[in-house]
Amino acid sequence: MGRKRIVKDPPKRGNLTESQIQHAVEAVVYGLAKNTHYVIRGDNGGWDVKRRGATKSLRHFDTKKDAVAYGQQVSRNQNTEFVICHKNGKVQRTNNHDSD
Repeated sequence: MGRKRIVKDPPKRGNLTESQIQHAVEAVVYGLAKNTHYVIRGDNGGWDVKRRGATKSLRHFDTKKDAVAYGQQVSRNQNTEFVICHKNGKVQRTNNHDSD
């Protein structure tokens, strides 16, 4: 999904360059965001529950309601962030289970 960059050769003395700071921030953000489960529209209709970075979905459902119920259970068990998307792919709702 996203690319992961790591600062390879930071300067030994002096300040970091803007590019090196950006690469470090991206590495942290992408590293934290990998523990996420999504409910997304399936390629051939229906809804899929998928873990970020996975090529295959965990499970396919005909209805979004069933996919959300299953996705919440899996996400809670694995202590991951849970994201529900609209048909167009935009984020509808997120849940990190802090209040559960």
